[in-house]
Amino acid sequence: MEFVDIHTHKLPEEPQNSFHGKIITVVNCSPNADIDRFEYCSVGIHPWNVTKNWQDDFEILKKQVLQPQVVAIGECGLDKLRGGEWSLQKDCFQAQIDLAKQTGKPLVLHCVKAVDEVIKMCVGVKCIFHGFRGKPEQAKQLLQKGFDLSFGEKFNADSLTLAWQAGRMWLETDESECTIEQIYQQAAKALRISPTDIVVPGTIKL
Repeated sequence: MEFVDIHTHKLPEEPQNSFHGKIITVVNCSPNADIDRFEYCSVGIHPWNVTKNWQDDFEILKKQVLQPQVVAIGECGLDKLRGGEWSLQKDCFQAQIDLAKQTGKPLVLHCVKAVDEVIKMCVGVKCIFHGFRGKPEQAKQLLQKGFDLSFGEKFNADSLTLAWQAGRMWLETDESECTIEQIYQQAAKALRISPTDIVVPGTIKL
């Protein structure tokens, strides 16, 4: 089987397989990262890193996103707790939304205390809401709006189930010490299925 880690900050180990199957890792990168060493990655401007000079990074991002190993834009989004100046966050996020529409590549979203704003801004673009820990009511709202949801080692089992039933569930390690295989096992236990029954959505072609 294939274990897809849709979002991680950890460098993949070699070789990219395990006793149980192949591991596909999408490494989160900044625009200035050396992406040539990765088979798959996402590249974006994190809201924590938005400054008044964010457009300089965006010019680099526009070139990076055209590379075949870049399968998504992000993580990007809005953060009302730790992000930069709010107006700059929104401008930078909107630019990345527009880039996603132009390239057809989905967004990997970082969202803190800004769900309503993200929903309003992300109309017409494919999105994966990473690190989702919200309650079923919020999961249902996002799924109804067309968002995919990605879950790490800590998740609400009912929200996980809703995403799985909708065919829009991803799994990730992010910065966890858990392996993606362990997270697959945790998710499968919550869903009462075998890890081999977990099939990722078609939002990203890997």
